[in-house]
Amino acid sequence: MVIAPPGLVPYQIGVMVADLDAGIDRYRRLLGLSGWKHMDTDYVARYRDWEGRIANRNAFAPWGPIHLEMIEPGIGEGNAREWLDTRGEGIFHVGVAVDDMADRPVAAGVVFEVQSQRTPGGRPAIVHLNTVAELGFFLELAWRPLAERLDAWVRSEAVS
Repeated sequence: MVIAPPGLVPYQIGVMVADLDAGIDRYRRLLGLSGWKHMDTDYVARYRDWEGRIANRNAFAPWGPIHLEMIEPGIGEGNAREWLDTRGEGIFHVGVAVDDMADRPVAAGVVFEVQSQRTPGGRPAIVHLNTVAELGFFLELAWRPLAERLDAWVRSEAVS
């Protein structure tokens, strides 16, 4: 049983897709999501016993009080690539913003962490917990200042 600290409020739903452009079209058509912003990510991460470079294509759109992140795996052997290869498209993670990266559900170990983004205290600023067997998705913890900056960017007006 996973016991979570109080106040884990989602700010993001992460969805895995094989083709980012087709995924955006599908979610725009079916859910009416608009205002998509693109971000190609390239960072060093650890997934279970593997560590290396991860590079994905990502897109974000506001969705009520949260936002949707769409991920098309690219380079690397992380959990995004494994998820798409073994489970296919669909909800991959639910992201929650936390003040203390050590304040996480009891018995849910870290299986993925971004090595190149750190909190001032030196902890990884983004981690995925081993919650797939119990919840059906990864619980992503994001350091609150990072999550708030990302959400503000997702909701900002495009600059021409």
